[in-house]
Amino acid sequence: MALNLIRNSRVFFTTNVDAAGSVLATGFTALNTVELQVQDGFSFSQNTTTETVTLSEAGSAPIRGQRSFNTALEPVDWSISTYIRPKLAEGATITAGPDADDFVDCEESVLWNALTSAIAIGTAGAGWVRTVGVSPVSTVNFTNSNKHQLQTFGLVVVFEAVAYVIDNCALESATIDFGLDAIASVAWAGKGTTMRQLASTTLVNNVVAGTVTLTGGLGGTAKLKDTSAKYIANKLSTMTLSRTTFGGQGNKTYTLALTGGSLTIANNLTYLTPANLGAVNVPVTYFTGTRAITASVTAYLKTGVNETSTLLNDLLASSAIASENQFAATVELGGSTNATRVVFDMPFTVLSIPTISSEQVISTTINLMPQAGSNIAYDIEGTNELTVKYYSAA
Repeated sequence: MALNLIRNSRVFFTTNVDAAGSVLATGFTALNTVELQVQDGFSFSQNTTTETVTLSEAGSAPIRGQRSFNTALEPVDWSISTYIRPKLAEGATITAGPDADDFVDCEESVLWNALTSAIAIGTAGAGWVRTVGVSPVSTVNFTNSNKHQLQTFGLVVVFEAVAYVIDNCALESATIDFGLDAIASVAWAGKGTTMRQLASTTLVNNVVAGTVTLTGGLGGTAKLKDTSAKYIANKLSTMTLSRTTFGGQGNKTYTLALTGGSLTIANNLTYLTPANLGAVNVPVTYFTGTRAITASVTAYLKTGVNETSTLLNDLLASSAIASENQFAATVELGGSTNATRVVFDMPFTVLSIPTISSEQVISTTINLMPQAGSNIAYDIEGTNELTVKYYSAA
């Protein structure tokens, strides 16, 4: 008997799957499998749906027993958290600074792409797009996210004495935290159709080549985790709100110093499970629902030119005659002037009336609802609610 310690566990994202989305036993390469550095507290589980038959009859000696049945396995629920760690990647030309073939990369790029598109990175229309050059930037966009199903992938979790795979995975949501005393990170939540235990899998690192070899229950090579990428401190983050004309008021820009907040992207997945008798049914497929992006930030209620109190007053003044306001919201994790940062652009955003919290220092909470739009008008058919941009210093 052997125990498994969380500190020795490792997680891999892989697109090495068959037509049904099941993770293959061999064929892993550094191009289709990436090791993810996840934080403590990751979890995965698959619950069972049960049905209990009971009796209720009259008489002096009624039957009071019951029968229970396992009717279905629910989709696998899994959640992991990764830090946001942009890194300048060298192309074929190696120089001291950015050159014409350099780009910005990160381990979590595969998760961003699976959240926002149905095809692999590097393919036209992918959700993660690299702009190569002396001023490189990588962008997460939702241009091709209007799909019933997103990119198929699997997760491989290797503990000390046992390994598991989660087949036919899809990303349910991603939540970015703006906690001031935290390092910028994303909490990913997803589902899969089945969870399988493998024979013991051995991992051997090749640091020079940047790969890890898998043997035993799985066979092949994966891209090794990158421990040299920089972290981003949330306390350097900034937020700006640019108001377009609404409620009889003109354009105005507010610059807010945040005390906290979060942004969530949800795909609202629905899984289909058959209901055959005499069997434990398993999910067969899923479909995406409404793409919902919401954000909430907190800040001190400050007086002054275009501060939070001005924003509250303007929203109250316009609320009687404007049912939907419109702001361009930008959150820059790591600060607007730092070379290594991540920018969240929400060009068409509805703001709710901020709420006031009576604390030692009076604070306010602002809820944002990014929408799609064009030409200073909302467009429910659009896909530009949010754009995420990764920048990195050399």
